[in-house]
Amino acid sequence: MIKSESIKVNWIKGVQEEITHNTPDKIMHDIAENTLAMTYPTIPELTGKMKRTTLAHGVKGSNLNYTIGSYTKYASYVYVMPKKTNWNTLGTNAYWFNEAWVKHSKSIVSEAVERNKLKWQNKI
Repeated sequence: MIKSESIKVNWIKGVQEEITHNTPDKIMHDIAENTLAMTYPTIPELTGKMKRTTLAHGVKGSNLNYTIGSYTKYASYVYVMPKKTNWNTLGTNAYWFNEAWVKHSKSIVSEAVERNKLKWQNKI
């Protein structure tokens, strides 16, 4: 027979809130920022406006719901251009957000988690 034990946890002030509310949201925001950073070099130039407006859009949102995008009207058309498109700038492509995520998702997530790991760990 296994004996059941009780454990009492005394929270360091603010830690429980940090774990349940702030940390997941900060990680999600950083995932969006990291994805945008990895994406930026692969956004087609065309007039140069699309890269600037994508960076200007930045990361929008809150409460675990974040978006990245572009203010350029034609970005949605360029985004879905065929893979065989002859891009003017080497290293650029369609589906740039998706391509960055597919190639770099593990490092994007691990960097976000590492940056936001709980700072109080060594105090326990």
